[in-house]
Amino acid sequence: MKVLTISTLVTLAFSGALAADVQYSVIAFPSGNQNVGVSVGGKVVPLSKSSIHPNIFSGTAPFGSSYQYVMIDGQTQTAESTQRKLADGVTSTGNEFFNRSQTVYNVPGLPQAFNPIYPTLMTNMNQSNEIATIIMTVNATQLDAFNQNPTAKLDDAQVSQLAYISSKEVFTFQNAGLSTSGQSTKDFSKQSWAIELDKYNPKNASKSLLFGRTALKLRAEETDATFAREKLVLDMLAASGAATLSASWTRVFINNEAYGLFLLMDDASTHLIDNILHGGNWKSTNTGVTYKGNALSETQEGNLVYQGDDVTKYSEDLYKLADKGEDVTVSKNNSQQLIMEFTKQLSQVNAQDATDAQHPGSIANLIDSPQHTLIHMAINFLIGSWDGFWYQASNYYLNQDLQTKKWTLITYDFDETYGNGIEDASLGTVAYENYSRPGAPRPLVTVFLNNTYYKNQFENTLKTIVKRFFKPSVVDARLQAWSEMLKEDIVWTRQIPGRSPGAKTTFTLQDFQEGLLGNGTASIRQWVSQRSAALTRQLNFQDNDDLPPLPAYTAGSHLDASGNVVSSNGTTISTGNNSTTNGAPNGTNTATQHTSLAVSVHSVSLGTLFVTLAVLSLNF
Repeated sequence: MKVLTISTLVTLAFSGALAADVQYSVIAFPSGNQNVGVSVGGKVVPLSKSSIHPNIFSGTAPFGSSYQYVMIDGQTQTAESTQRKLADGVTSTGNEFFNRSQTVYNVPGLPQAFNPIYPTLMTNMNQSNEIATIIMTVNATQLDAFNQNPTAKLDDAQVSQLAYISSKEVFTFQNAGLSTSGQSTKDFSKQSWAIELDKYNPKNASKSLLFGRTALKLRAEETDATFAREKLVLDMLAASGAATLSASWTRVFINNEAYGLFLLMDDASTHLIDNILHGGNWKSTNTGVTYKGNALSETQEGNLVYQGDDVTKYSEDLYKLADKGEDVTVSKNNSQQLIMEFTKQLSQVNAQDATDAQHPGSIANLIDSPQHTLIHMAINFLIGSWDGFWYQASNYYLNQDLQTKKWTLITYDFDETYGNGIEDASLGTVAYENYSRPGAPRPLVTVFLNNTYYKNQFENTLKTIVKRFFKPSVVDARLQAWSEMLKEDIVWTRQIPGRSPGAKTTFTLQDFQEGLLGNGTASIRQWVSQRSAALTRQLNFQDNDDLPPLPAYTAGSHLDASGNVVSSNGTTISTGNNSTTNGAPNGTNTATQHTSLAVSVHSVSLGTLFVTLAVLSLNF
């Protein structure tokens, strides 16, 4: 299949010549004999079903400053509820969604507090300014079994077709696997889901990758009325320079039925670690095991306390081997050996032997980047992650590098943050020295905070994050933009019934809006305001950004039009397969400072002119 990538420069160059012709495209679900068209200047032009996916309807029609998509049923034409606007010179609408008024929004970015600690693969997995669409065809019998009994241990339901559609990209896959995901989320009627893209492909087949990922989650976010907490935290981690999971919102349809709005995000896999720690080097031999820390109760938690050499004392319920990486020595019989050894080494660390950056102490022989760990600690504290690594000894990954034998901490699962579900309201103002639950040992936290050098580093990390972005003057604008962007989808998803026998949420649009920008204790705006104000008093500093600018970031990598990982200097790091792709030049994603604008396209027609151009990739 021919793959073309066209820069925005070409769009500008030909916009004048092609001003009368616009490529319209919309995702729609017509029924019966219905067709889809676009109404421009009072004239309806039928659109054709795309060869890329049957729910995409596209075609060429005259330019109009306003337009609507319509359902055509014989002589009856039913238009969308609102008029769309088209700016002068635009020659393609991108993939829109029928009856959703706007596709791409202007979302203010978060200023970068620190440059990335690890070289990161930067992709459009981390979109913050639009809502994508995932459409799946799934074995109905297997799917129904999961819906009726989400906690059962069942084989993955076979996904014969999966399409990911954003405004400028389409990726299609075959033979994926689908299963329910999470723990407490299975108690709800709307399930969260895990996707394994290669589940039913032949073992010798090339890997199917979406933005360099083989495994993904669809998070239902059933405990969060705003649908935004987890996404905001992940963006904050990225803006703090931490290795972190990526996420973006998506509508989900399965077997022609709407399942609702979800947060598409990373799941544990070797590819995930390769992407966020090794710059997308999918052939890295250094990626070792990844453990997943969990808590079952206040007395059963993955607190990393050394319990002796008996590996049976390190329950798989608390320390789950999530991925073996490239470590061929690990098997089911010895899966807990390495986590036992980690806790033993941690217990032997001298918390007082670190004095400065040149003498980072014995903890630096165990933890790959102490500063990276301090960043994760800082964000967990600032957001009040009572279900997380620090407070509850849960929801974290520990990955070992096979070459250095050192470990990296990556925290995740942030729906219960910014005051959501919190039992102790003082967590919003408490000093970090008192943040831990009383009597709960946290050896990986105390080894840093009991050292003068690292304690100062931690406080400086907190100050930098607050000065850069963790304050109302920065966060409020982002919340305002998301309030506009998500509100139609919130109304839409709350009308869709769950398909499992669990609890049904009753969140409303008002709950969504107040949760983002209200004055209540569960408001993100209110939490950021009181937490940042309390910290500035406790550490005696001002939140104005008087810091020097960061040096230019020259590391990291991006995906080119063929799905290959390319470094910032143009060297190909990994070769990949992005499956079937379609789209047009991508606009700026304002969620992060560094965003690749190079996007794969299936084919692009400019009248009768076909142009092949090199990839344009820029950082912002």
